[in-house]
Amino acid sequence: MRQLRYFVAVAEELHFTRAASRLHLAQSALSAQIGALERDVGAPLFTRANRRVELTRVGQALLPQARDLLERADTMLAETRAIAAREAETLSVGCMGAVPGELLTTVVEELKSERPGARFEVHAFDFATINESLAKARSDVAFVYLPYDEEELENLDVVPLTEEPRNVVMASSHPLANRAELTPEDLAEETFISQSTAVSQTWRDFWLCTEELGLRPQVHPRAADTLEEWLHLIAQGEGIDTAPTLISRYYPWPGIRFVPLVEARLATLAVVRRRDATGPLVDAFVRAAQRVSQRELEAHTGEGSSRLG
Repeated sequence: MRQLRYFVAVAEELHFTRAASRLHLAQSALSAQIGALERDVGAPLFTRANRRVELTRVGQALLPQARDLLERADTMLAETRAIAAREAETLSVGCMGAVPGELLTTVVEELKSERPGARFEVHAFDFATINESLAKARSDVAFVYLPYDEEELENLDVVPLTEEPRNVVMASSHPLANRAELTPEDLAEETFISQSTAVSQTWRDFWLCTEELGLRPQVHPRAADTLEEWLHLIAQGEGIDTAPTLISRYYPWPGIRFVPLVEARLATLAVVRRRDATGPLVDAFVRAAQRVSQRELEAHTGEGSSRLG
């Protein structure tokens, strides 16, 4: 199954380096696994000539069958995991790095006091695996920043929790780094470090300030798959980006400056749940996330009227 996943990745990318990056593998390891699969099949699956990778006739025949087998295996595993989670009252929670900060800790503590037998498995994902984590049932619920395309949310229930301003993330040596605040207009001529191409363009455009600028700004040719890779590129002066203020609290980084962004849409933190992830623990988790985020909002603003629905 692992070799088939590797084969499909190379077949979709038609590039071993990109496929290896997508799979978080060394290229040599990927090539070795493809070679092993070709020996099992008894024929080459790819031709490699003039730096081009193409499927052979055997590879073309295998690709739809491999996709179908992997999809059925993922479905089987997802359904089995869902049953097992309901039986054991275990909840799988996805989050990206430090997102959602202390909110997750507080929610889990409250639920454990209410349901001593409940277990919570927290899985961190990166830019490239947000959707995959939910679609393949690796997480029952997850904390994400909106927006997403409607088709990406088709099988998910989305509950917005809170809004927060954004920061501009840039190298400390950047000419604008010492400004007290910045507007999207100040960023119109900048190069942005974009997140992985695996995430939706709608999501990327939000952080690129495309709506505020009325155009899509220049984007660095290398997209970052992980938060760490993204911060490294920015610290090296390769470009800038925007991020929720939470990132500045949990990811202080050498050579990075966080400057408040004004006159821009706020970032919306939401909890999402798979519609097939049912049971009292899932419901309790979503309610607790709403309750805790509302309590934090009231503590910071002194009013509850601005709560998100």
